Amino acid sequence: MSFQLKIFIIFATSVVLIFSVINFITINFFKEQQQEEEILSKIPYPEQLKESYAKERFNKYSKTILIWEVLLILVLSYLFYRILNVISRKEKEHEEFLRFLFFVLSHKIGNFLSTMNTNIEILKIKPESRVLERMEKSCNAIGAEIQKTIEAVKKLPKISKSKQQINLEELIKTVISKFETDKKLLFSKREVYLNNNPEVVETIIFLLIDNAFRYSEKMIHIKIFRNAVAIRNDFTEIVKGSGLGLQIAEYLCRTSKLQLKYRAKGEHFIVLLIF
Repeated sequence: MSFQLKIFIIFATSVVLIFSVINFITINFFKEQQQEEEILSKIPYPEQLKESYAKERFNKYSKTILIWEVLLILVLSYLFYRILNVISRKEKEHEEFLRFLFFVLSHKIGNFLSTMNTNIEILKIKPESRVLERMEKSCNAIGAEIQKTIEAVKKLPKISKSKQQINLEELIKTVISKFETDKKLLFSKREVYLNNNPEVVETIIFLLIDNAFRYSEKMIHIKIFRNAVAIRNDFTEIVKGSGLGLQIAEYLCRTSKLQLKYRAKGEHFIVLLIF
């Protein structure tokens, strides 16, 4: 059920309920007043006493109506506050998402330029068709990433709601295929499904694997568990500036209700994505 529908149902229910109570009190008040006037007309009470009694009853009725009217105003004010709060929060989320989308794209373009520079240096020494094929593949990959980014911006208002079943094994295979490396890669596969936003999860996986490839010395090991994905790589030293990808991944995890834990243990760096 969408937020707008929930607000409408709460608003309609509150208004109908409160006005029903006010109408019931009003009808009951006039009905009792009519009955009392008929009774009092048959009993010889002083007019001043009758007026005092009627005034007291009216004051009681007025206070009751005032309480319910105040309650109605409070309910409507709360709903108005909730609407403004949600709109403000969504605008902030969209702004942050665009900012981090820019960081992710910059990160990927940086990887692309680094790969291209390496391939150009190889071509300068010895022209090879294999290197040209790698360059062509890198160009196609960055073109696809830019196109995906454009599509993500177009559907930004819906991106937080577009959840679906994700096959993590297939997703990780797709992400791994974007990397060209001579380093040893171990992938412990397991068929696990995750219900989340596919674009966000793919970006998180890409950033984590990219971080492992970028700063590993010889080996990367990816393992899928029932409720987590572990990525382990060896390293010789922690490189300054290596935390940007992890910071972006952490932000995306928070917005997607996932957990990200990482630490250096011995000569290995371990990242754990918990869902």
